[in-house]
Parts: sequence; C-alpha cells; structure tokens
Amino acid sequence: MRWTDGMRGGAPLAALVLAITVVAPTAATTDFPPGYTAHHTYAEVRADLKRIASARPDIISLRSMGRSFEGRKLFIVKISDNVAADETEPEVYVDGGIHAHEHLSTEQAVALIHWLVGGYGTDSRTTAIVDSTEVWIAPMVNPDGAMFDISGGEFHRWRKNRQPNQGSSAIGTDINRNFAYKWGGGGSSADPAHSFHRGPTPWSAPEARRIRDFVRSRVIGGRQQIELALTLHSHGEFVMYPFGWTADPQPPDMRPADASTLRQLADGMAERNGYRALQAGQLYRSSGTFMDWAYARQGILALTLEMYPPASVDDGWYVPDEDVPTELERNRDALLWYLEQAGS
Repeated sequence: MRWTDGMRGGAPLAALVLAITVVAPTAATTDFPPGYTAHHTYAEVRADLKRIASARPDIISLRSMGRSFEGRKLFIVKISDNVAADETEPEVYVDGGIHAHEHLSTEQAVALIHWLVGGYGTDSRTTAIVDSTEVWIAPMVNPDGAMFDISGGEFHRWRKNRQPNQGSSAIGTDINRNFAYKWGGGGSSADPAHSFHRGPTPWSAPEARRIRDFVRSRVIGGRQQIELALTLHSHGEFVMYPFGWTADPQPPDMRPADASTLRQLADGMAERNGYRALQAGQLYRSSGTFMDWAYARQGILALTLEMYPPASVDDGWYVPDEDVPTELERNRDALLWYLEQAGS
C-alpha cells in the first residue's frame, strides 16, 4: 500500500500523504505474494512512519517500545496537538499485528495514523480528537512473525512470534496468550507446536513484555493515563469486549458499571462498521490476552476488533488488494468514534 499526496475534504495537504493508492512495489521492498502487495512489510511500515513523523513533527512523534525477539524495533507513535508535552488529557492505546498472519490489522493501524495526522487542521472531527486526546498507535507488534509469514513470497499461515522453545524444535509463542492475567487457562496450549502456545511462563515473549512495559509506563502519579485500548485482529467481523477467559458476562473481577460501559463501547463500534458486538468468552475461550490483562490489571477499558472477512470465510487472514481500501474505510467512523469516547 502507498499513501500518496492528495486531498480530503477539498483541502490540499502539501506535505502529507493521504489517499490510499495500491501500486506494485518493487521486489526489493516486499515479499507479499502477487495480488496482496497492498500490505506493508516491516520495512515499509518503518519508512512510512518515519516519513509522516518528519512531515508533521508538531503532532506526531515516532518512538520504540523496545525490540522483538529477532531484534526489530517495535514502533509506536504518539499523536497529539502538543506531542512533545505530557498533557493531562485522556489517552488511548491502539495496536495491530500481534498475530503474524493478521496483516490487515497492521493496515488498519497505519490507516488510522494517516487519518488523524492527515485530517488535522482541515477536518473538524479529527482535529478535535488530536486536540483533546493523546493517541498511541503501535501498528506491528509482532514483526518477526509477520515477516516470516510472507517469507519466500508466499503465505505460511504463521500466527506466533519466532522465539525458540527450550527442549522443543517447535518455534514461537502466541503473544496474545502470554499476558499475566488468567494465563494458562482455556483457549491456550502448553504444546510448543500449537498455534495457541502460551509460552512456558507469563511474559516469556519479549513482545508481550514490551507492550506491558509501555502500558505500565503510562501510570503517572499512581494513575493509569490510558483510558481506552483497542487491539486490532482479523478475522471474523466482531467487536469483542472482556472477558475472554470466561463466558460469565460479569465475573467477580469486573465492576458492574464497567460491564455496562464495555458493552456500550462495543455496540457503538458495531453500529458504525456493521460488525457483531459480543463478549469474547461467549465466542470462544482465550486466556492470557492483552485485552483481559489491560482491563483487569490496568483498569483500561479495552476492546478487540476482529476485522474483515466474516468468520465463515476459510483462510480469511489474507485479504486481496482490491478489498483492502474498502475494508479499511469501513472502520473509519467506528475508530474515530471510539477515540472520541476517551474522557467521556
């Protein structure tokens, strides 16, 4: 995918990239198979983030949460009207690409960055969000797995990171089963060869630790500054809210007011993108997830967005070029609405 100079809302944005344009990249810059080159490789994500941060340093800063197992930087951007300052504004955390083969989630995170930065000063809605909120977006938190998944110019249906497992020839931990809340429960596996392998201990995956450390770093004066979190996945077309480890809609570790608010947030997104809102544990069990940990241990209202295509589509992780722009745009209103709920 390339973001080219263009116009939105009738206003030119000379220094910034805006419109989604699918072009054929050179063999040196992508390993995606033909027909799927609308997606960013790790190198393309890095270059794109550096370029947009250089173009608008007043509202976006590029940082690293640390490195992956294979040593790649885990990039995160901060978007705010006074980006160099730590203001007393509500914060929102968004990430994508925690599962290697869910490439569309990275594209959605990159698109959100461009919508916010590209619309600032010309679109009243995005300008208001940037002026009143500190938004953190990490587009690809499993770069090792993502690049392995497309290695050799073909898809490998790879989900996990690329960390070896002691005593086994099997590679990888499911990062989204490695968080230290209800770790080891249903919907995870102790088998290193399993796609849902939870790792030998909580936080054994360096990528999970990097996310943990960043989220914890936003505790200022004893208070977590991040109010909302959204983790992007594919596929299924669901907006899911905690908890994933149980189907009980209100277990003892969930406040009644939060249970209601989480459902309202999921419903609000689903009304705007046509997805189905439901509690994660009522769809399937998932233990040791970022969403559950963020809510239970950090007090963050967190949702999971399972993107296009519907769950009925076999092998739906891989979205062809012609569907990418439409499906990203489908979530624009839902994502902006979600950001607007911070502080409310």
